[in-house]
Amino acid sequence: MTLRTPSPACPKTPPPAPRPRRILSATPITVRLPISLDAFHLLHHTTYTLYARAHLTPAAATAAVDATFGALAADWTYLLGKRALTAHAWAELVRNAESRHRPLPHVPADDTLGYDAHILTELGYSPSDIAEVTGHPASTIRYLLAPHPLPVTNLLSSPH
Repeated sequence: MTLRTPSPACPKTPPPAPRPRRILSATPITVRLPISLDAFHLLHHTTYTLYARAHLTPAAATAAVDATFGALAADWTYLLGKRALTAHAWAELVRNAESRHRPLPHVPADDTLGYDAHILTELGYSPSDIAEVTGHPASTIRYLLAPHPLPVTNLLSSPH
């Protein structure tokens, strides 16, 4: 039987030297967007910005449009399979621009799409352009923008 001899005591290891602080550079992270989202952005960004600026300050409008495209980018793959992609995107912009909560006073806001069509008309868009950006049929937009005859209740009664 052999006796074990105790091993010599290990000297204490010093604590590790502190790591040098890493300075984070201001290099932005670049994300490659799908080309279809990039094309959608190119088609609608100007109109979205003009609509948002009609309701918000320039800085808030930029933030609303950025939030809109951010939300679209997050769900883009799912949204591509939807029939109403453009209408969904427009609804997201309207929500972010808060135009339903603070409509412009000179435009009747009883019909939401009609309100949007009137605002976009004031911004210089044609009914076809409005239909394309809101995702609704051009015939609906033309109907909403057309002058309507007075309702029967506004007619004077004829003397008998």
